[in-house]
Amino acid sequence: MSRLLAFALIAFALLAPSAQASPYARATLQSCDRQAHEAAFDGRVTAYRGATRMQLRFTLQVRAQDERRWRKVTAPGWGDWISAPSNLARYTYTKRVQELLAPARYRAVVNFRWRDARGRIIRRERAVSASCRLPDERPDLEVRSVRFFAGLYRAVIFNRGRQAAGPFAVDFLADGRPLGRVEIAGLEPKRAVTALLDGPPCAPGTLLEAIADARSQVDEADEFNDAETNAC
Repeated sequence: MSRLLAFALIAFALLAPSAQASPYARATLQSCDRQAHEAAFDGRVTAYRGATRMQLRFTLQVRAQDERRWRKVTAPGWGDWISAPSNLARYTYTKRVQELLAPARYRAVVNFRWRDARGRIIRRERAVSASCRLPDERPDLEVRSVRFFAGLYRAVIFNRGRQAAGPFAVDFLADGRPLGRVEIAGLEPKRAVTALLDGPPCAPGTLLEAIADARSQVDEADEFNDAETNAC
């Protein structure tokens, strides 16, 4: 490493801002209830020299499962400036939100400001809380295997979701031609079921396929893992 590059790195390290949290402002995730679809966020503000008034404002943000960026959510009671009572060295305010949609992540962005006796803003800060992740609660049927064995066509279907699946059917095809359909009464979460179909022998090299819920009877979290193919 050249002396010039080494000097530049040292200078950058000395001038770079600290990654430590501010001692005056903090935003935290207080609670995340995945069952009730509720979350609570705390904003904590600490007195700053010369300031006689402390204020904070909450903004709710969401990032859906298929989104890459956070976006603002308009929610009742959010977006207004909240003033801390006078003569407090530290003040914490809790903001709650209910009826959150899933699957998504939610977080709070809290803006802080300090005013002097004349009402002038003498300091501003911004903090971001950890996120509350709400998973997709719907069932998720997955065909894990399909084969012909001992005179029967067999397909194993697993429910990867968090809720039970209602009635659905499993369709068997050989080289794209229907072989038959097996009705399934339902499937509990994190459980598997084997669909069995009696039919003619499967010739070697035939492309065997099983499709779960081809008629879309079940509202699933993922509709793209409902089929599996295998050569006889």
